[in-house]
Order: sequence, then C-alpha cells, then structure tokens
Amino acid sequence: MLSRRFILTARPSVLRIPAHILRPTAAATVRFNTTFPQKNQAAESFTARKPVEVLIKNDHRSFEELYDRYKKNAGNAEEQQAIINELIREVAQHSIAEETVVYPLIEERNILGSGEHIADHLRQDHFEVKKLLLKLDKMRVGDKGFDETLNNVMRVLKEHATEEETKELPEIAKVIPEPERIDLSKAFLRRKAISPTHPHPHAPDKPPTLEVLAGLPVAPIDKLRDQTRKFAERRIPQE
Repeated sequence: MLSRRFILTARPSVLRIPAHILRPTAAATVRFNTTFPQKNQAAESFTARKPVEVLIKNDHRSFEELYDRYKKNAGNAEEQQAIINELIREVAQHSIAEETVVYPLIEERNILGSGEHIADHLRQDHFEVKKLLLKLDKMRVGDKGFDETLNNVMRVLKEHATEEETKELPEIAKVIPEPERIDLSKAFLRRKAISPTHPHPHAPDKPPTLEVLAGLPVAPIDKLRDQTRKFAERRIPQE
C-alpha cells in the first residue's frame, strides 16, 4: 500500500515547479532570507548555550506571538501577510528540526516507555499542520477561508506544543544530561538553517529518508521564492 512518504530511487527525474511558486508576490520590501536566523531577527547566532527544550519552547512562543501580532494588525493586509510569511517559514523549519534531531532521540531513548509510538504520533501532528500550512501558503490575506485556515493551524500547533511541553520535553530534560541537550540545541539550529522554508507535507518525515531532504532541490527553491516576499521580524529569541 502506498504511503505519503517518498520512495527514493537513483532514477533521475525532472523537477516540476508549480505555477504558484514561480508567480511573484507583491511586497513593499524585499529581504533576502537564505539562512536562519536572518538579519534583523531576534536570534543572532547559531551558538547554542541552552538545552534543546528551551529552543523548542521559544519557537512555540514565537508562533503564538506572530499570531497575536497578526490579529493586532487587522486592516493592514501588507503587514499581516509579512507576519504569515514568517510564521510559515518558522513552523516549516522547526518541524524538520524536530523530526531530524528530537524525534529520533525520543525513539532511541524510549522516552516515557513508548518512544516509537510517541514519535510517530508527534510526526502525525506535524503532517496535519503541514497540510494546513500548505493550503495557507497558497492563499493571501483577505482570501475567503484564510482566517479559518490560520485558526486551524494555530489550534493544531497549540495542542501539539502543549503536549510536548507537558510530557515529552520534561522527560527529555529528566533523563538526558544537560551537556548532551545543549549539543542537541546546536544540531537543532544547524538543521533549521538548511531546511526548506515552506511546508512539504508529503516529504519524508522520518530518518533515514528525511536526512536526504536537505539535499533535495526543495530548500533552494523555497528560498528563491522567499526573495520576493516580505517577512516580519521574529521577536522571540531562539534562546
């Protein structure tokens, strides 16, 4: 039975880029955001000084802050779109960093006595978020159904974040020494820096095929798209 995961082969293929990706997006300001963190963002360095659970929680707080800022800017469609662009990018990169760095650890250390089951459950949450984000990414602020889709994104994200922060992350902090968790933070930041900046729900979400994702043409294409977009600043530091 076919699954939503890719089956990777050595056979070359032609990369087909959907028309909506190539269509320029109007913006008053163009920022060239090809790495993370970006210029003028709150996070300024890849040097991790705190455990990985701190970085994950701060990402969650950033999602919430962006959503609150979006609502406060009602009537300013340009600013709202910049905020949504930043939210989409942050969630996309955060998801892959968790899937490559954190969830394999949950499986390996059998966190809470059922690591594989928990990791698969968290990956399924990500899949649901990515599907909704992909829909949102094809829309513009003011389109019919935009706010409803955004609200659904934030609902799933909130439920997912609450579970991680109350169950998995405390257990990780309990059973894994802090120096190792700081090393995980470094890996987390590096992975975010090279990850795709748009949602790809049908891409691999589990090693070893997930590791190939960073080498696919997806990330450079995503970042090419980003050059025609305006992004709001991230106000929550990574650490």
